[in-house]
Amino acid sequence: MEFTARRSGQIVAALLFAVVAPQLIYFALSSAGLDINRTIIWTAEAAAFLGISVFALIPMAHQPRFGVAWAAVAVGGVLNVIQVGMGLAMFPPLTEAGEVMAPAFSAILAGAFFLYFAGKFLFAAAAIAIGTALFGGGGGYGGGGGKIVGAPAVLTGLAALAVNLYAMGVGMDAVFPAGATGTAATFFLAVALIAANRKHHGPTIA
Repeated sequence: MEFTARRSGQIVAALLFAVVAPQLIYFALSSAGLDINRTIIWTAEAAAFLGISVFALIPMAHQPRFGVAWAAVAVGGVLNVIQVGMGLAMFPPLTEAGEVMAPAFSAILAGAFFLYFAGKFLFAAAAIAIGTALFGGGGGYGGGGGKIVGAPAVLTGLAALAVNLYAMGVGMDAVFPAGATGTAATFFLAVALIAANRKHHGPTIA
């Protein structure tokens, strides 16, 4: 199968949606105090982030104008793979080790969430770049439709960019607003990518 820039962009958008869904489920279940099978959720997220990291490289190579946005998506995917991997591979043995390993667990937890915030920061930056192009008529998708799709991508992207930058500095104290704004920006980034890849509006960003 040939993976064109357009098709790869569509795959990335689908995988971003696939990432948002388990994050919403995870937050909902955690807030309700219910038991969560983190292994299943985190493994599914890791697979999606791997796909995002790989497929974002194809439109990045074919569309220099939006190369930075696609690079942000690709690197954000890599950072998220690493942080999910830390959760899957390192959290269980450290938890089982008990109080003696509590300082090490706290340090690794903080490191994993720093990568989480950094990944959200990069997805937010991509949402701003793609959303701005749609809002301004870039990529052949102008008019009211571009503004309707581009505006929420830009607004949620700006919010997530600021909150996750703050979270990288203060750590876990900002985890919930950082996660919420970052998830919203990721969702609208996916929507913006789908809009920008529609066939009947001339050249696309991918």
